[in-house]
Amino acid sequence: MTSMATALVQTGPKEQRFEEIPFPKLPPGAALLRVEANGICGSDVESFLGVDRNAPADRKYPRINGHEIVGVIEDMGPRVSYRNGLSIGDRVAVNPVIPCGKCGPCTDGRMHMCAGGRFDLPVYGFVPTTVGPGLWGGYSTHVYIDPDAIVYPFPADFDPLTATLWNPLGGAIQWSVMTPGHKVGQSVAVLGSGQRGLAIVAAQRAVGSGLIVATGLSRDQHKLDLALEFGANAVVNVEEQDPVEAVLELTGGQGVDLVIDTVPKITSTTLQGLQMVKTGGTFVNIGVKDPTVDAFPIGRITSKNIRVIGAANSSIAAYQAAADMLIQGQVKLDKMRTHVFGFDRFEEALDTLEAKIPGTKSVNVVVTPTFSN
Repeated sequence: MTSMATALVQTGPKEQRFEEIPFPKLPPGAALLRVEANGICGSDVESFLGVDRNAPADRKYPRINGHEIVGVIEDMGPRVSYRNGLSIGDRVAVNPVIPCGKCGPCTDGRMHMCAGGRFDLPVYGFVPTTVGPGLWGGYSTHVYIDPDAIVYPFPADFDPLTATLWNPLGGAIQWSVMTPGHKVGQSVAVLGSGQRGLAIVAAQRAVGSGLIVATGLSRDQHKLDLALEFGANAVVNVEEQDPVEAVLELTGGQGVDLVIDTVPKITSTTLQGLQMVKTGGTFVNIGVKDPTVDAFPIGRITSKNIRVIGAANSSIAAYQAAADMLIQGQVKLDKMRTHVFGFDRFEEALDTLEAKIPGTKSVNVVVTPTFSN
């Protein structure tokens, strides 16, 4: 039996290499996970390019990227009560956040807002390999499950590739259901039709929302088609139709109860979304944006009693709900998965996700710790 993990270690911007890292001795509550699959997030692209804002510049590298991790427990440390029910051979998904369990957010159930902990950024994929035992990312054959880490069991016969979709679905439940507070029959506009936006559409349909509208670009037509399949009542190609006019027309001029902006970087969708919200409605931003928004309509927000919420990360409850919904078949997201790559083709996987390969139509891309040859 091997005693070393093979990991794809990033050593600098656009620089990475395979390294062998020894298996650690496991303390009480810890485990060693044999990785089966890891979904790619947009933050993985930023990490590879070296432009991510999540980690201090002098402590980014070396590190193993990847935080949408699914695998099988291969070994466990001495048993502790909170690991009861977990055994070697179990398939689990790993909560990306490694909480301290002691700060205010952790003690009142908001561990995804952890303000303490042992790391600069307590998230899998962002802890350097120089921090023992080093196996802190999903682009590896094995991952160290910290005693403070939270895992979510999946059935032995559940497809691990499908299980990785638990991560975007957990975000969808947090950002569009738990954070704003869901009302059955509410009207919703989802700006952006990437994997997060599509997961939000599916989640909103599953929890009983009414009108659901999704937006996207011309190159996203395959995603807009999928949004309709996942439960959207209407889709808007923003290059062919003004999204604000479209939403107002669909709602008789009233606007929607809830807008979720998933679009990263640009702020024009922020302004559009705030024009779509009805009086007393809610706008939730999850896309990582430029730091300021010109012509921010604070007057409209005040006069229309609009709630504006920023949302990042997902709670334990949201991830658990996502796992349950996938396992029970309440939400089916398999059609989002368009590509699977071995981790020796990681750069190709990133280019595929970013639609940089001509003729490629991607949504959800998964990396497995395997070699092509």
